[in-house]
Amino acid sequence: MQQNGVRTGYFLSISLLLSSILYFFASNWPLMVREQKIGVSVAILVLFYLLSYGLRFIKRHSFLSDWLLVAGGLAFGISVALLGQIYNSHADSYMLFVVWLIPNLLFAIFTRYQPFYVISYVLAHLAIYFFLHPSVIHVAREDEWWFMIFWLIALGNMVLFWLTTTGRLHSKPIYYLSFLTFSVSLFWSSFTEVYGSFPELLYVLTGGILFVTFLKWVPSRGFLIVTASLLSLFVLVTFISYMVKYFSEGFFVLMLLLAALIVWGAVAGINWLRKESAYQKSKWVVFFQEAFTVLVTTIAASIGAISIAGLLFLIIEEETVIYLLFFLSLIAFIGPVVFMKGMNATVRYTLLTMGYILGVGSVLFLEGAYWIVFLLVLLYVWKAVSAIPARLLTQLTFLVVLATKLNEYLPSFESVLLIIFATQLAMHYVKQLPVVLQNSSLVYALLSLLILTEEGFQSGSMNVIVNLAFFVVSTYLLYRTLHQQNKVRFGIVLGFWFAFLLMKYYDMLWSLLHKSLSLLLLSLVFFIATLWWDRRSKFEWPRSEPSLFVRKALVLLPVILLQFVLIGYQVWSSETILANGKTVKLELVPIDPRSLLQGDYVRLNYTISTLDREEIDSEDKIRVVLRQQANGLYNYSGFYEIGGRWNRTYEPHSSDVMINGNTIGGSRVEYGIESYFVPEGTGLEVERNAKYAIVKIGERGDAILESLSNQ
Repeated sequence: MQQNGVRTGYFLSISLLLSSILYFFASNWPLMVREQKIGVSVAILVLFYLLSYGLRFIKRHSFLSDWLLVAGGLAFGISVALLGQIYNSHADSYMLFVVWLIPNLLFAIFTRYQPFYVISYVLAHLAIYFFLHPSVIHVAREDEWWFMIFWLIALGNMVLFWLTTTGRLHSKPIYYLSFLTFSVSLFWSSFTEVYGSFPELLYVLTGGILFVTFLKWVPSRGFLIVTASLLSLFVLVTFISYMVKYFSEGFFVLMLLLAALIVWGAVAGINWLRKESAYQKSKWVVFFQEAFTVLVTTIAASIGAISIAGLLFLIIEEETVIYLLFFLSLIAFIGPVVFMKGMNATVRYTLLTMGYILGVGSVLFLEGAYWIVFLLVLLYVWKAVSAIPARLLTQLTFLVVLATKLNEYLPSFESVLLIIFATQLAMHYVKQLPVVLQNSSLVYALLSLLILTEEGFQSGSMNVIVNLAFFVVSTYLLYRTLHQQNKVRFGIVLGFWFAFLLMKYYDMLWSLLHKSLSLLLLSLVFFIATLWWDRRSKFEWPRSEPSLFVRKALVLLPVILLQFVLIGYQVWSSETILANGKTVKLELVPIDPRSLLQGDYVRLNYTISTLDREEIDSEDKIRVVLRQQANGLYNYSGFYEIGGRWNRTYEPHSSDVMINGNTIGGSRVEYGIESYFVPEGTGLEVERNAKYAIVKIGERGDAILESLSNQ
């Protein structure tokens, strides 16, 4: 256990250090010029690799050498993002992630080290995401195009899943990630409005085949639940879309019959499984029955509850309906579950879920003490129905009602969150509770405290106290769950710990620079404390493999060199344009967001972004001729070239400048100069004052945004 504690300490220290570096560069500290920023980023990259190389022969800490190598791969991405910030390239450009991916993918191929596999997988999908959804521009694409993309992503991940399943690629994380992405891509493909109902039918057919596969041919609990959950969600979303189209008494009556049919089919299916299965008492069969029951319950209950509410609203006056739904939920649905002990499990959970949905939907709109009555009923159900799924559902329903209604009576929502945090953390430590309920209470406790850190207290000191409290509590729980050797709880807390670091990046109440310095200090504290613990402890470390630098030095060094070459090339090409490019002045209209990695920026829209009276296809390379006007500004001349063809006969003028771009549909063009990165907190000021952009355009037409001007 002590060894795991030491490893965790070093891991948290490195994570905090990387976060500190990211926050610092994203703050765009104005006291550092671009040469200094480049020098610092390269120095950090060199430091990580030198430390990794220097620790390669310390056998008991070979993991540290490997982790620092991974940290170097991550720091390379931060350096590339910084260069994009310095030279004002697109915020969160997909090319940033492509460049970041190349050396990490080579690391993964050469070392077969799992973190590099995961990093490469994530970077590849981030590149795809930002290619499909650029953060700065809007690209118009047809539904046919989206349908094809979703299926290409699904098939690509299916290939990865097959490679990991057959052992050609040894990576458990990719095994699970690829299947999850494959399933989600298929799910989204079903909602593209092309070819009539073909996407929906294709998804249902594919999902049905997968369901049978993981149930009978290749039994797998996790994959079966993912498949069944997405199919259930598909049914629910489809029901809602049809409800919007066919809102009528007849439709709701038909849906009530459908809900009853779903429940009947589920009961029959589970009875068949019990009779036909040769392993009726195995944990696998019991697990499937419970999971399948919960899924069917959720769908049938949701359809049934919405249909009952919709039908009553169409028949009876609105105010009366809310009272009717409240008492109906207690008497017709929750009551039978509590007092009829011999009821079929699927029917019981369906009725209970319908009662909770109708009860919550009505009690939130009722005045008076109805919500207290409902909470008391939930407490009684908790005691009377001891099944884990029922208690999980009751716990969630109780917290939703409690949080919503307390917010009406207490002076602030922060008080509500504190109450939920205290009660759920106390429940987590109740030893008589089943492990699943202890874990769910831990999730709710940490979630409420995490939300509390985002509330924004009027007192700055209170904000610091709350954020520090979350960090201390989550870190304490990390080491406690590690000591208990509880992997599930450790994973829950670690997930919240990293979620906190990510959320603080977008917390505007505290500057990125101050957060960076705080994280750096915490990193040093963790490192020093772990080092002291490491040296003081006298336990024997298990024999481990030599570090990657010992085993793979000859292939690692060229990849590391490639990273510096990529950075050097980007700096050289950008500096060449700045030194030798032609200066043009363009008129613009800005707005102000924050980049995923690069900090605050002003999003720019130029007058040349729209080619007047032109209709051009998207996704084409284009060269646009800019011509200087009488006022000194450059504007669209009326001439452009796509694929070597001019839109009309072009006669050059002495002031003409060619600029490269990409068409994005209609008459819109983007030039790669649509983002201007600014020091944190100054975006609104720039937005108010900036009217023109000073741009350098190289001989080949590549452009770099140099500065903004108000005159």
